Amino acid sequence: MTKPECESKIRTLLEKYKNVPFVHNGRTLEGLDCLGFVVHFYRNFDINLPDSDGKEIRRDWYKTDPQRYIRSMRKLNGIQASLNDLQALDLVYFSISRGIITHTGIMINDKEFAHMSPKGNFRISKMERHWKSRCRGAIRFVNIDNGL
Repeated sequence: MTKPECESKIRTLLEKYKNVPFVHNGRTLEGLDCLGFVVHFYRNFDINLPDSDGKEIRRDWYKTDPQRYIRSMRKLNGIQASLNDLQALDLVYFSISRGIITHTGIMINDKEFAHMSPKGNFRISKMERHWKSRCRGAIRFVNIDNGL
């Protein structure tokens, strides 16, 4: 699959998320949080990620265990991708405040990513100033240069 074909497939799949509301711990199309979105979306590509680490995910989890998200990211079966070489289907993760990683999304191409926002539900955002400065890493599960 070429890069344009991959991006087209991603954009087509993203249509079903456009009216899905943000719901803390949401794991269905009736409501998703950012992790729920990533887990749900990757299933379209037969990539099965865990939707939790087995512990309750409270709203303030990051206050009591600020390393929780990054520990979980490191356990995933993928390779670290360079922020200078992002590609479609890379999982990107962000530190929104206090230097704690609490947010994630999926690259659509090398400049845009899809994610769920507590303030705006499903979104497509550009990986520019605001987001690029908060991005703390990327994980690649599929190398689209070698095909899907």
